[in-house]
Amino acid sequence: MTGFSILCKHELYAVWRTWHRYVLPTVLCLFGVTSVVLSRFAPDIVGSMMGDAVRKAMPEPNWHEAYNQWTKNLAQTVMFVVIFTGAGATSSLVSSGRAQLLAVRPVSRASQPLAALVARIAVLASASVAGMAVVWAATFGFYRKAPVAPLAEATATWFACACFFLAVTVAMSSLTGSTLAAAGIGVGSLLLTMIGSAFEPIAENSPAGLLTLPSSFAEGKTVGAAAIAVPFATSLALMVLVVVLGAKSFARREL
Repeated sequence: MTGFSILCKHELYAVWRTWHRYVLPTVLCLFGVTSVVLSRFAPDIVGSMMGDAVRKAMPEPNWHEAYNQWTKNLAQTVMFVVIFTGAGATSSLVSSGRAQLLAVRPVSRASQPLAALVARIAVLASASVAGMAVVWAATFGFYRKAPVAPLAEATATWFACACFFLAVTVAMSSLTGSTLAAAGIGVGSLLLTMIGSAFEPIAENSPAGLLTLPSSFAEGKTVGAAAIAVPFATSLALMVLVVVLGAKSFARREL
């Protein structure tokens, strides 16, 4: 694609100069701290409200609970933030009129959605590493035990899942030309995938499996290679498909 590296640098610069620079790192680090704090003090809070009998029935806080709370926050809250960060990737260029500059520059218009996706994945990757580091430090501080492998596996699996929904949202931003529509489709696809993850055949053979894997890793469960490879492969194939559709649609769009 002509001019991809130039567009990618431009998108990275745009992300750096806008609110995207702060939102994901701040959200991930904030939830990293609150995940560990909640895992440590939630039993005491529940016990003070419900009584000692309920408190004694709850498991003692440990690093498993901290990591599991981290994966829950990632799947239930942070994923929506990721979707909203990609909703205006291309549609905002069209609505502001800045997309017309692509018509007079020696670059491929189809490169723009891909460059926007790559820039946002780079931000997501750095924010995920920062959030994971905060979780590890806080967990070690509270429990004096914080194995790296389960946390890294859980976070990496969630990151792959987040990249899939980010790709869907960026592609829909290019396809529909509407930030609101792209966000709605992204959220809708996430909710449908959450529902599908409750059914084993769907979870084993679709991106829905990526939603359940982080909690399995956080709990220290053994996960088979097929349970990892198939959801990853289907997610990658669908990512390529939707990004190509979005890029082709944007290349033909009237600016």
